[in-house]
Amino acid sequence: MNERKTELLVGLFAIAIFAVLTFMTFKVGEFSIGKKQGYVVYAYFKDTAGLYEQTKVKVAGVDAGTLENIGLVNGVARLTLRIDPDVVLYSDASAGIRTTGLLGDKFLELKVGHNEPVLKDGDTLLNVEEFADIDSMMQNLSTLSSNMTELVSSINQPDTREALRESVLNLRDITETLKTVVSGNEERLDRILTKVDSLTTALNEMVVSSKDPLNNTLTNLEDFSGSLKEQGPQLVSDLSETVSELKSVIHDNRSELDNLILKSSATMNSVSSVANTVDKGEGTIGKLVHDDKLYYAITNAVGGVSNTLAAINRFKTFITFRGDYLTRENEARGGFYVTLQPKEDKYYILGVVRDPVSSVEVTDTYVDGVHTHEEKVNNDLEFTAQFAKRFNDTALRIGIVQNSFGLGVDQFFLDDKLRLYADVWDLGADEYLADNAHLSLGADYFLFKHLFVSGGVDNLLNSHRTGAFFGGGVRFEDEDFKYLFGAGLPNVSK
Repeated sequence: MNERKTELLVGLFAIAIFAVLTFMTFKVGEFSIGKKQGYVVYAYFKDTAGLYEQTKVKVAGVDAGTLENIGLVNGVARLTLRIDPDVVLYSDASAGIRTTGLLGDKFLELKVGHNEPVLKDGDTLLNVEEFADIDSMMQNLSTLSSNMTELVSSINQPDTREALRESVLNLRDITETLKTVVSGNEERLDRILTKVDSLTTALNEMVVSSKDPLNNTLTNLEDFSGSLKEQGPQLVSDLSETVSELKSVIHDNRSELDNLILKSSATMNSVSSVANTVDKGEGTIGKLVHDDKLYYAITNAVGGVSNTLAAINRFKTFITFRGDYLTRENEARGGFYVTLQPKEDKYYILGVVRDPVSSVEVTDTYVDGVHTHEEKVNNDLEFTAQFAKRFNDTALRIGIVQNSFGLGVDQFFLDDKLRLYADVWDLGADEYLADNAHLSLGADYFLFKHLFVSGGVDNLLNSHRTGAFFGGGVRFEDEDFKYLFGAGLPNVSK
């Protein structure tokens, strides 16, 4: 009697779970536990690549709300933000798209501002920081590289190469000539500089000595002229000697200076020839300067990188360790799973599971008319590989479950803190003492960010093997591993 009562309770529990999952599948997106907390504000962005509904809204790195909806209004994305009631936003508050995590997850960052009045439910954020649009950068960097290759090829053309070569040679000859002139006339240049210094000193003394008379009336001009008469012959002598020295230097190096002037002229002619070619739009350099293709190529190249970066920013990785105690088998079942999520609405699950009773190998032998029946129960490691597609709060899974084809459905509540799930596999009833497929119903609830507890009913379609299970596990995202490993590594920067 007690056994029938237990089976009845298990059946009622299974029916209740399926009823909830069915109801939530058709009412997806309309479920809520109580009245939503906080208030709603709106923000408008030209580009929201990488943001999805339920994306976290943060203030100073602390969760302050969620992105409830992304809509399109007049070609601009309108974001509906539900802000926690204890977060106060002012009229000059601003919003911007930021990245975080090892692979660059997107989130929306708010700066609360400080100018009154305070934003109310239904108000709009007037200040937004647009995210740089570099969607095509990678593709067009290749185009830019091709253009640079063409530019180098053009420079290697005989005409351009010869003109550049002549310019370099002329510049080298000019510097060599200047070096020769300077090194061969160091003493004369020193004397010239000495004379110039003496000249400036004399002029300074004359000005100083004549400063007061200049500030007096015009009658003091006679005193100034007297001072000029006294020092004038010396000034004339210094100037005359300086001019003579300069004439001597020029005369002794006339040939070198003439050669220098000729080479400078040739160099300027070469530069002028190249400049005229570019100005006329001839050759690759001229085409690049006068043609808008280079501008568009660089613009498209800057946009091309975002295709790759956006895909990387959306990619998430989760690692899960879980263990459950099976009451029917009086043993534990453990599993390790890696979830790869390229987009918010789809992901891949790869896992390894150790089930205490998985499959059975049956061997029938006949020796001298004697029939021997042997059964060997396998509890080796089994593998799981599933593809999942999420529709708001409901996810459907298909693939391999513990070495056999299987299906699954998940229903999420409370911002994904609670998950109700159903899994069915072993459709060929290959497990030990199995008459039907393996059906398991359960629930996971996250007590903390990484720690969850689990429970449910296992193997519902095989009454002689039906039993409850309970347990828990831990789940980490790639960003969490970055901080865990970063905290444990020694400081090697010294």
